[in-house]
Amino acid sequence: MSVRPIALIANGSEPNTGPERAALAACFGCVCCDRLPPIGAPPLLQIVGDLDSLDVSGVSPGLITDCHEDQESNDLTKGVQWISRHFPQALIHYFAVTGKREDHTLANLALIAAMQRPAQVFSASGWFRVLLAGVHRLTVRPKEAISFLSFVPQRISASGVVWPVERLLLDSLWRATLNRCRGKVVMVRCEAPLLVFQPWKGL
Repeated sequence: MSVRPIALIANGSEPNTGPERAALAACFGCVCCDRLPPIGAPPLLQIVGDLDSLDVSGVSPGLITDCHEDQESNDLTKGVQWISRHFPQALIHYFAVTGKREDHTLANLALIAAMQRPAQVFSASGWFRVLLAGVHRLTVRPKEAISFLSFVPQRISASGVVWPVERLLLDSLWRATLNRCRGKVVMVRCEAPLLVFQPWKGL
């Protein structure tokens, strides 16, 4: 198993910012959802999808998983399933799952949370950490923005933030957003998968 994460690249906005490119370059390899790898991506591990609008003539057949007969799940799910079979312990870093269409962005984030595995999601404006149920110690920067989002009702607690969160019921996406970090550590307790968003420095 590789200690470094695997990049799962969808079809949203391309990872063009400096932080996104740095995170992508740090990955062991990439799995692409019905697309070719972007510039600067690590070695291609697999292309997964229905391939209906993709020219794969220059790609080795061994790097292609044709799922056109399976329309019960989307390409992001198929990509996670491929990684789970071949690299079951790998941390997944997601790219290009946000941007373009807002409905796709929300659906992708909800799907990633529902996968029930730790992950990180990178976008042009910042990054999400996907936390599973339990207690988590997050390294942060003092005074930076931080938001907690849940796609399922749950109670969370967070210390080390300007506005402390104590057993707060998250029954809507906005409930625990737009907070700020006090110091260099934030402690979080959650009952279900939780997305923690932080913008890139300066945003």
